[in-house]
Amino acid sequence: MLRFLLMVVLVVYLFVAFFVLRSHAAEEKCLDLQVEVLDSATHHYVSPADVYGYIEEYDLDPCGKPMGEVNTEDMERTLMLNGVLGSVECYKKAGGTVCVEVTQRIPVMRVMANGSNYYVDTEGHRIVALAQYRTPLPLVTGQVDSTLTYLDLLPMARYIYSHSFWNAQIEQIYVNERHEVELIPRVGKQTILLGSVEDYETKFDNLMRVYKDVFSKTGWTMYDTVSLKFKDQVVCTRRKKW
Repeated sequence: MLRFLLMVVLVVYLFVAFFVLRSHAAEEKCLDLQVEVLDSATHHYVSPADVYGYIEEYDLDPCGKPMGEVNTEDMERTLMLNGVLGSVECYKKAGGTVCVEVTQRIPVMRVMANGSNYYVDTEGHRIVALAQYRTPLPLVTGQVDSTLTYLDLLPMARYIYSHSFWNAQIEQIYVNERHEVELIPRVGKQTILLGSVEDYETKFDNLMRVYKDVFSKTGWTMYDTVSLKFKDQVVCTRRKKW
């Protein structure tokens, strides 16, 4: 009987202590806000300072507020509204600390066409063009409109981004007045006529053969255009001598 009473007293004590500590924790003021960009080692579009700026902009700073009034789910939803972050996780730590962990959207191309200026990420989301972003990406210009949209170019842009050589080599994707795609390389002075974006992987494979089998022997300046427009054909046009 005595053992039973002791067990009841212990359970009641723990129950009361839990709610007392919970109440105390809720009344405890937030003393610190910690922000971490989890993928900052590989991507540099957003910095912790940017995230602190978003928190200030949306009036989400929890410092000085009782921890019980800090709504981490609301912080997550609100921070995702800016369209720059890929994910947001907010949580509380003992001692009055609120932690914000974010990942970034990954841009694969920059579009500067028809008066617009924005990045496009791997999932096709448009991202505001921040001045501090310095990673080289293909610049898309020309007639990007309802006939050939940036989403039509996205699979090819993802392919270029994921390929170490093409990501370093392709500087610009130009859509001409016929809505055909032209590529401007960083090395060499050729215009690469891709034509449509259909079967782009095969066209890039053919272009790689030209680089390896032709340009490696003739140099990079002999030809001014390389046409990949037609199936199973690569047509190189010699540069005119004046």
